[in-house]
Amino acid sequence: MIKELLDIKPRNPYLSIALDEAIVQYYEKHPDFKGAIRLWSNPYSIVMGRTCIPEENLKPEFISGFQTSMKKAIWQKEPSLCRRASGGGTVIHGPGNINFSIFISLKQFPELFDLKKSYIEILNLVKTALQAQDVNCKMQGLSDLVFEEGDLEKKISGNAQFRKKGFLAHHGTLITRKNLIHSVSESLLHPPREPDYRNGRSHESFLGSLPEGFDITSFYSILSSEFRKMLKTDESEKINSSDRKNIYCIARNLVKDVYSRKEWILDRKISYGTAVRNDEQIGNLETGT
Repeated sequence: MIKELLDIKPRNPYLSIALDEAIVQYYEKHPDFKGAIRLWSNPYSIVMGRTCIPEENLKPEFISGFQTSMKKAIWQKEPSLCRRASGGGTVIHGPGNINFSIFISLKQFPELFDLKKSYIEILNLVKTALQAQDVNCKMQGLSDLVFEEGDLEKKISGNAQFRKKGFLAHHGTLITRKNLIHSVSESLLHPPREPDYRNGRSHESFLGSLPEGFDITSFYSILSSEFRKMLKTDESEKINSSDRKNIYCIARNLVKDVYSRKEWILDRKISYGTAVRNDEQIGNLETGT
């Protein structure tokens, strides 16, 4: 059986990002857990990968004006700057994109410990769900999905992973509206590292969006079905209210201890109480790009 969490109402972005790690922490205590899938969104947020350096990725005004706030009135109006637990580059969340997360027990499926194999297997699920609505795409680099527009390959989905406590946590983005691409150009510098197929192209030349009328509900239904097939189970259920309450409690503590802290967001350090550790010292986070 797989667990499902439909979480598409935008909420505090630090809590949204912490939830992926909270799901891992909660289900590590459940030996029969196979996997889970989550569909979610964020308000306008700039989300850096675990090792991204702000000055190399963001336009200066987004660093100088940086603040964290738990107040809805602020994060609804001002872009939030966040850092996730996985690798990869800096992305924009907000109106115009949707995020999906997939969680797999590596104890149950040790063959997916191999990073490249896990990306191929999971991105094949996403490709199938997209192709059901005539969005034909292919994998490029380690973790991108692209479609062809004329002579150009346009990136439609970026993906990253972290490995922790015997679990694989994979999350990806889909651009659902073309106007988000303009926000990327306004907020982000050209990335310090890029896949070969980008060939130095600007954000607006490199990124693509889903067609108008794309049905996210149908996409999720097929993605969930393909995920069940992958994990060799016919059953799924929504995470019940008691489990959700516990997961959100873990997530709120992670926000307080890690994800809302400036030393984590700007300096790539994790702070628990008075102990501060550089992210290079955290051996249980294995990431992809």
